Amino acid sequence: MLAALVAATVALGAKAAAPPKRVAPAATYPAGPGQAIAERACLFCHSPMLATQQAKDSTGWEKTLGQMEKWGAPVNGAEHDTLRQYLLARFGPRVPPAAAAPGTPAK
Repeated sequence: MLAALVAATVALGAKAAAPPKRVAPAATYPAGPGQAIAERACLFCHSPMLATQQAKDSTGWEKTLGQMEKWGAPVNGAEHDTLRQYLLARFGPRVPPAAAAPGTPAK
């Protein structure tokens, strides 16, 4: 009986110590107008994960695209705005969750 209790305790401890599962980073960008441009121009140097971490506004993406184009990103003038709009729509500023009204219990 004691052996069974010890074995159960060890088994429970092993499960609790297991590291949390992580989601693998995306290998491509989300679908949408501009995806092909992003995959061609951005994946040239970066993984998609880099863009997903940015959360930039329109001005931020404009500055980033200008810099990347100066460094050789293959984006022509006709593609620039499409790519900026795509990045803004998919990786724009994060909206914080709405605050609960005073007196409303937290969920």
